[in-house]
Amino acid sequence: MTESDNADRALLERKVRRAFQVLVLQRGRNPGVKGWEMKRHLGRDYRKIIEVLSEDMAPMGLEVFEVKGIDGTDDSSRFLLRFKDPPTVTEAETAGIRIDDLAVLAATIAFVNSKTGRAARREVEQFLREKFPRWRVDYSLDRYVKRGYLEQDERTMMHIGWRTRAEVDEKTLMTLILSRAQEAAKK
Repeated sequence: MTESDNADRALLERKVRRAFQVLVLQRGRNPGVKGWEMKRHLGRDYRKIIEVLSEDMAPMGLEVFEVKGIDGTDDSSRFLLRFKDPPTVTEAETAGIRIDDLAVLAATIAFVNSKTGRAARREVEQFLREKFPRWRVDYSLDRYVKRGYLEQDERTMMHIGWRTRAEVDEKTLMTLILSRAQEAAKK
């Protein structure tokens, strides 16, 4: 290896460490980092650096995940570290998430997806109140909107938020719900 190769490798390693630090340190309420911030911290080749970091994180069961922005540009995308495999219920509970809160979120995601990705808040509330207490429904929906799991426009229509797209495997969730429903129908 030449001196130039060693210098390039050292620079790449520094940038990968910097990318990890940028992703881990939380700024504001929402986890992750916008594309324009990654470009500012790492340079124009930030996507290459993110790929290297994601490969480095794989043995630990983590990956760098990109949530595309609404306008589809790189600058509006959000990057965050997430588990490659979904956490178990026990792991979720140790992270401070109550099982009934997870149930409200899962039911809401399933309901909104069954309505082609958009549902009136009133419909969602009515559906959830058949299964959960009124106070839990109101509290949970507001909380999940604040945290980015759900999005809401003018307090009328709800749809899946960026954080659900990043942290929840919606296809697996829907498959599990449908398989449980089929088992219950057989009984």
